[in-house]
Amino acid sequence: MQLIGFRKKFLRLASLMCLGSGLWGCASAPDRSEVEVQLSQPAPEQAPLVEAERKLRQHAQAAAEHSGVHLLSEGTQAFAARLALVANATQTLDVQYYLFHQDDTGNILSWALWQAAERGVRVRLLLDDMEKRPHDFPLTYLDAHPNITVRMYNPFYWRGGRGWQLMTDFGRLNHRMHNKSLTADNIATIVGGRNVGDEYFAANQVVNFGDMDALLFGPAVVKVSNQFDAYWNSELVYPLALLHEDSQSSGDKRRADASVETALEHLENSSYSDALVETAVGEKIKDGSLPMIWAPVQIWADTPDLALMDAKDSGDALVINRLMQMFSSAEQELFLVSPYFVPRDSGTELLTRKASEGLSVTVITNALAATDVVAVHSGYAKKRDDLLRAGVKLYEVKARPNVDPKAWSISSSSSLHAKTFVVDQRWVFVGSFNLDPRSAWLNSEMGVLIDSPDLARKLLEGVDALLQNIAYEVQWQDEDIAWLDTYSGEVYNTEPNASWWRRAMANVLKIMPVESQL
Repeated sequence: MQLIGFRKKFLRLASLMCLGSGLWGCASAPDRSEVEVQLSQPAPEQAPLVEAERKLRQHAQAAAEHSGVHLLSEGTQAFAARLALVANATQTLDVQYYLFHQDDTGNILSWALWQAAERGVRVRLLLDDMEKRPHDFPLTYLDAHPNITVRMYNPFYWRGGRGWQLMTDFGRLNHRMHNKSLTADNIATIVGGRNVGDEYFAANQVVNFGDMDALLFGPAVVKVSNQFDAYWNSELVYPLALLHEDSQSSGDKRRADASVETALEHLENSSYSDALVETAVGEKIKDGSLPMIWAPVQIWADTPDLALMDAKDSGDALVINRLMQMFSSAEQELFLVSPYFVPRDSGTELLTRKASEGLSVTVITNALAATDVVAVHSGYAKKRDDLLRAGVKLYEVKARPNVDPKAWSISSSSSLHAKTFVVDQRWVFVGSFNLDPRSAWLNSEMGVLIDSPDLARKLLEGVDALLQNIAYEVQWQDEDIAWLDTYSGEVYNTEPNASWWRRAMANVLKIMPVESQL
């Protein structure tokens, strides 16, 4: 009876809070019945990127049905490649991200999109709405340009009071769009694990994320555009203009100009600027000298329909189902790189079963000291003993790897962020998908699957060489866990370089009922 009374009081209080807060948490969805359906445009017949693909394909004598792939592992190269695609676009730019920070790299990319729009390029910017931006700046400024349209995925209907909305509409707002792509002229695209922000492009002095993207040319690009259209026109996506009643102010331009000027000042004559120039990725794309592997490529993307995402029998509508099928059918090797790794019972059973069948099973994830989400590490740590006993090889990436900054993004702290899987030394998956429940059931995800033993071999060789410097090998010794520093040879009996507070928090979170949200 006391519990029933408490619930009644809570519901009454919640109702009053909603009424008294300008409908913060009870805001209804704007009417999107008049929202225009927009589709990707065919590639132009003549354009810099069209000529670039012709040269790249001719150089490799590639088959028409194959797509070209160049992996972007260095942060500076990944940023330079995005700027190159934007700078060479003549017709369309479709940009889709989970996070788009207002920092130096974010401001410079925003400025590049604006400059493209000034050239007459149609820019469609689709963002998830979890990242808070005061007054939606600079998105309102971008959206005011006649050639730029900004839309938000599954947004907060009221542009303030997010805490109340999360409390009262958690079931809806808990689903987020984690997809990441940038497509120019329907000719070239970048798909992978990076958001837009300094820490993803080796430009942050505090922390940087080691990540992976794939630069693509060929038939796969059209498939990326198709998935973008599906999201752009989804009932879950709203034009920013419907959500933000205030039009841009006269001060928005001054603020935007000041942000860009500051970013360019930071870039000018800096070592980061030199590193961007050294990549020469734009020139290599245009003259056809950028190394590309041409192979059959598939684009895997979740449906934007949240109702389907909740259905665990939804087949190919969910990336998780396709990945589990591929992992289950592996015959030789599973090589899995996932910064957030929470296998739970089903994933642990699959990996231990494959190891018992004689397959080589390797998992690379973040060490406790390196992770930016301690709760996720606790979810993985609960299954660590079982995986090691079964013969699964585990590596945990250090917070401070012993490598050249060009090989791995280095600042005062680093963290793994790449989501890359290699199966049977043939299939390579690069995308946004973490091996955790949130990527499986709560967030929409996407990635590229490449059928190329050559690419798989090169990737495995590169990661294997890097592992000696960036990771601990987790071992099962005398019925307990030990961490071998593969660089120094030192052995640790507790989580290396993790503070007592982090270790304590990880242990507490192991018993908390939060695993389904990780």
